[in-house]
Amino acid sequence: MIMICSSACLVDTFAVQDPVSLFSHVLGGLRSKSATFADVVHWYDPSSLQSFIVNSRILRAFARTLLEDNAAVTYVLLDTFPTLLNSTPTTVLNIICAMNADMLESQANVSFSFVDGLTQDNLVPLAATLIGYPVAYVPISANQTSFLSGQPLDVYEAMVVPATSCTSSSPSSNQSHTLLKFSCPCLLAETNPELFPERVTKRLQSQFRQSLSSIGSSLLVHHHVEVMDRVAL
Repeated sequence: MIMICSSACLVDTFAVQDPVSLFSHVLGGLRSKSATFADVVHWYDPSSLQSFIVNSRILRAFARTLLEDNAAVTYVLLDTFPTLLNSTPTTVLNIICAMNADMLESQANVSFSFVDGLTQDNLVPLAATLIGYPVAYVPISANQTSFLSGQPLDVYEAMVVPATSCTSSSPSSNQSHTLLKFSCPCLLAETNPELFPERVTKRLQSQFRQSLSSIGSSLLVHHHVEVMDRVAL
């Protein structure tokens, strides 16, 4: 289901010893059984040991959107006082374009690797962009260790629910699946209307409406304000 909604998902609930071999085997088997998985590939980052499952077709379309629309994703620079960037970070665009080029050149491959040496100031906004967050954090350096400590945050949880239960504020756990969970400094929403909670919620629902309706589902977005000692990126 995730792979018809976003260009990618991050594999972060379990770890394996040899992700390239494992995911190559799994995706190769799935491709042999169903054309549904023809566009699904594995991307591995050797620096962070993280894996992404990527829909190459959706990512190609999303890359065009990023190039044409600076507002497709809102990027927040995590300086002492968070600020908005005017456009997609060049490194993020370059990596996504390189990903698309690699996948087009080697369409039979089921696993790819990012260049070694990606640091958090590149990988954090890249991951958020691939996953489909409307707001992406950008660390100011590769060595930054403190993020948004003590700052009020608008926290969003976007859940996939059956269309028949989209009017319920508390669907049962077996009816819902968390698609995205992310945050944005409340301070930025005070001066940037596009970050008002109502607008972010509508933006999410618009982003996923078509793909979710095709499987009889809808998006339910919960919002609350939270202060944390440190935000994990």
